[in-house]
Amino acid sequence: MFYRDLFASLCFIFFGIALATHSPYFYFGAMMCGCLSMTAKRKMWENPAWSDAFYDKIEGWLRDKVGAPKTEFGEGDEIKPLPPLDEK
Repeated sequence: MFYRDLFASLCFIFFGIALATHSPYFYFGAMMCGCLSMTAKRKMWENPAWSDAFYDKIEGWLRDKVGAPKTEFGEGDEIKPLPPLDEK
């Protein structure tokens, strides 16, 4: 997911610069970054180890700032079906 997000972000950056400057090289760069983003998604490229550590660090920092629980259900909780809507 790291490479997909990286190349997708670069694609939008190159496309914005291409729209502003009308340079064909930036359009080509946007197209290539889009292709690499789709390739990373389809081939399921592994995340680098440092990006996983960075994501975990950011996720922990955000969880501390928000103060919300990690998940809605605990590990031992059983998810039950919703009651029917027709009951009144």
